[in-house]
Amino acid sequence: MSFAKLKAARQDKPSYVTSNALPSQESSAVPSEGAKESLYKSIPDHLQIRTSAVSGRGLWTTKPCLPGQVLFAVKPHVAALSNERLALHCSQCFGGGGNAGLKRCTQCQLIYYCDSTCQNLDWTFHKNECIALQRVTASGETAIPSDAIRCLGRIMWKRQKQGPASPWTQEIDLLQSHKQEVQPSAYELHTHLAISLVRYLGLSSPSEIAAFGIASGADLADFVSRFVTNTFTITDPSLAPLGASVSPPVALINHSCDPNAVVVFPRSRPNNQEPLMQVVALREISANEEILTAYIDTTLPKAQRQTSLRETYLFSCACALCMSTQSDLRDSVWCPKACGGVCPAPTEGKFTRLPRSCTYPHNGTENSLSRCTQCLSALQKTDEVLDALRIGQQALDKASLLQSTDPAKSKQLCSKLIPILTSAGLTPSSHPLLALTRLYTALLIADLQSSSPSQETLDEAVVCATKAVAGLDGILRYGHPVRGIARAELGKLLAVDEPAPRPPAASAAEEAFGAKRLRMALDVLLQARGELGVGFGAPNEGGAVGRDVREDVVRLERELGVWQKGLSEAMRDANEAKTVQRS
Repeated sequence: MSFAKLKAARQDKPSYVTSNALPSQESSAVPSEGAKESLYKSIPDHLQIRTSAVSGRGLWTTKPCLPGQVLFAVKPHVAALSNERLALHCSQCFGGGGNAGLKRCTQCQLIYYCDSTCQNLDWTFHKNECIALQRVTASGETAIPSDAIRCLGRIMWKRQKQGPASPWTQEIDLLQSHKQEVQPSAYELHTHLAISLVRYLGLSSPSEIAAFGIASGADLADFVSRFVTNTFTITDPSLAPLGASVSPPVALINHSCDPNAVVVFPRSRPNNQEPLMQVVALREISANEEILTAYIDTTLPKAQRQTSLRETYLFSCACALCMSTQSDLRDSVWCPKACGGVCPAPTEGKFTRLPRSCTYPHNGTENSLSRCTQCLSALQKTDEVLDALRIGQQALDKASLLQSTDPAKSKQLCSKLIPILTSAGLTPSSHPLLALTRLYTALLIADLQSSSPSQETLDEAVVCATKAVAGLDGILRYGHPVRGIARAELGKLLAVDEPAPRPPAASAAEEAFGAKRLRMALDVLLQARGELGVGFGAPNEGGAVGRDVREDVVRLERELGVWQKGLSEAMRDANEAKTVQRS
């Protein structure tokens, strides 16, 4: 089970950590601007650690930065693959993507590596981890500890070896925990992690954890809180999650729902330098401007973003996007008069239906109707939209859970709800329509890869991917990795060889195919390459996905050249034949 899914499987067990064990005050240890003299040496000189009265400590740039510029790159202090990825990827470099060619550890028989080089590089961590995993197996437990527990274990063994005075340990200890703000609802998660960690380390009582520099239950609670607050998801080049990691230098960066930078794993270096976290500028960043990334999925509406931030990171966001009073496409409905404008999507208790005898104020107060931002037409079908949003969210939650276990059922849910949400007037960027569209696209692509593709499935995937791209374009900044990946997927779908020849087009409106479709694919892939070059770093050429797109572009240009040459030769032959006939 991955760390991202851990909340859904919390266990109610006796706790080593209770709310009373939490320290009463936040640690005063805060890295100063001079901390880089001995710590955070991976951060380049043009980035400075500063403290803001609003957001606390963070990273500021002292010189202008351009879109696609890699601000800095660093390997995580520690990382662990999720359980479902253990047999598919190397536990050192996170490369692979399949079991073929990977070498399994002969002792624990759970961890895999590319080769002996990766195994030797990981031995510092795996030496103790191997013993712990063997102990778990010998105990008769069938469940492998999650990536969160294995990641915590790796931190503990490394800090035990390095000692409390080492820069590595100090950077871990300087991670912010926000333990004062931990809500009672989070105690269960923290307790579960603490109990599981103690058991995984092979300790019989909490007091034995002192050997790892943890003096008390309060310190253990603090340690777990720091981990939960500062964990990053490692992804593959196409942004699929691979596991959990901790990087104190990257954790210094504060959050914004409209970030000026992103954290990505482009896989642009040799395996012994991977997995490499790279912080890349999304837009022009001025000198003395703070570097900001997004901790959460920013395609979500404001209310869900704020809930996610409060539950996991224990703060509310006050970025420009969250404080804006303008209508947001993430949470909007098309104008009922089709003027091209949008209406804010209604929510329970707001923008509710009024009796016909009532007047409709324009000030957005509690019992007013939602109105178009352009023509001010009132959205009358409030109940229909509310019902669609409610069942759409329920279907998204269920379909997401079923994606890996029952993809057919997940696909069925998506195919049924997308038309309902569309008919209710939701814009392509609205939640949960965009999320369902993206999920449906992923499921269709999986179908195309796992079986003999049908023309119907291919066409449906193209249409769905086009809608997903349109939805993302409306809310994410140019060059955002999610936009780039979505565009690359669409281009690759357009470039797929059609399963069978098509009948003659019934009308000009019929979907393009043949050379026209290949030209469309080329245009989309060229656009994707431009965006990937920003989101994954210009020096990386868009990372592994960008390099694949470049190869696709070269292939399509060659195919279109052959097609054009063949067409020219056919026309020449036809003209010659006509000339012969006339003579």
